[in-house]
Amino acid sequence: MTLFNRSEEIQQKIQAVIDGLGNDSDRFADVLREEAIPHLSYSQISTVEFCQHRFWLQYIRMQPLEPVPEYFTKGRLFHQCLASFYRSGADPHNGSKTAALQMIASSYDGEPQQQLQNAFRIHLENCWQDCEVVAVEKAFSMIVDPALPPVVGVIDLIVRRGDKFILVDHKTGRNFFPQDELQMMIYVEYIRRTYGDVTCEFYYDHYRWVNHLDRIRKPAFQRESVRLNTENWTIGLSRIQQGYHLIESIRKTNRASRYGKCFCCPYHGNC
Repeated sequence: MTLFNRSEEIQQKIQAVIDGLGNDSDRFADVLREEAIPHLSYSQISTVEFCQHRFWLQYIRMQPLEPVPEYFTKGRLFHQCLASFYRSGADPHNGSKTAALQMIASSYDGEPQQQLQNAFRIHLENCWQDCEVVAVEKAFSMIVDPALPPVVGVIDLIVRRGDKFILVDHKTGRNFFPQDELQMMIYVEYIRRTYGDVTCEFYYDHYRWVNHLDRIRKPAFQRESVRLNTENWTIGLSRIQQGYHLIESIRKTNRASRYGKCFCCPYHGNC
C-alpha cells in the first residue's frame, strides 16, 4: 500500500468518526485516541515543541490530569455555551442566550459562576451578528503530506458576511496571551481546500475571567485579527513535519526530554 493510499484510508476512518459524532465535537479527539486512529493536530505539534516529556505524558502514556484544572473545565463549558448560542440563532435579544445561561447556572456556583456569566455577558456585547453561521465547532480532517497522518482540528466558529468568510477561535484565561498562528494556518488551509479561493478574515476572541465587570482596570475582552498570506502555509507545514519527526522519535525510543516553562504546564504536578 502506498503512503497516499494509507493516508486516504486513515482519512476515511476519521471522516466516519466526524459523521458519527454529529455536533458532539467535544468527543472528537477522545474517540480518535480511544480507537487508536493515527492523526496529527495543532495541539500535538505545539505540545511536543513546548516539552517532549509533556507530550509523552499526555499523548503516549495518556496520563489523566488529577485533579483536572478548573480552567480546563471552565474553558470547555464556555465553548459549549457559545456553541449553543450560535446554533440557536445567534441573537442576543431572543432565546439564544437562555440555554447558555442555564448551562452555567447548573454547572458552577460562587466565583466560577460569576466569571462565566460575566464572560458570556461580554460575548453578547461582541457576538458576531449580521452574519450567516456556516459552522459551529466544525471538526475536520485533511491530508497535508502523504508521509504524515491526516491533520485534524475543530474550528470554533465559521460565519459568512456576504462573500467573506470569517473564522473565529475563542480563548479564555485569567490573562491575554500571545497566540500561536500555526493553529489558524491549519484552519485557513482547510477553508482553502473546502471552499476554494475565497476571501477570509481570521480572529482570536479572547475572554478574561473577571469577578466584577465594574471594577476592572484592563479590558475583559480582546479581538485579535490574524494576518496571513500564502507563504504562511509553507512555514506551517514545515513545523508540522518537524513536529511529526519528533513525535515519531519519542514513540520509537520511549524517551522524551524535559524542557519548557514548567510553571505554566498542567502536568507540572505529575511530571
